[in-house]
Amino acid sequence: MAQITLNEGLAWLKTLKKRHEELIALRNENAHRERRFYGATADKELVREPVYDVKVLDKSVTRVAREIRLLEQAMKSTNAKTVIDGYSQDDTALGELT
Repeated sequence: MAQITLNEGLAWLKTLKKRHEELIALRNENAHRERRFYGATADKELVREPVYDVKVLDKSVTRVAREIRLLEQAMKSTNAKTVIDGYSQDDTALGELT
C-alpha cells in the first residue's frame, strides 16, 4: 500500500463513504425475498429474489466501514502532529477587555 498525503486521504475518505452508502443501499434492497400480487383480481405475481449473497454484501460493508474508521484515525493522528506553516497564535487578537 502506498503512502498518501492528507489531501489524497480526504479524497479517498470521500470515495470510501460514497461506496459505503452504495453497499448499504444494495444490501438493504437485496436482503429479502419479496412476493407481490397485483392486478384487478390479484392474478399477476411479482417475485423478487436476492441477486447477491447477503453475507458477502455484509462482509463488504463491514470491510469498507473498517477502512473508513482506520483512515479517519490515521488522519486525526497525523493532523495532531502537523504544525501550521507561517502562523503563530496571538492571544491579543481576541481583544480581551480589561
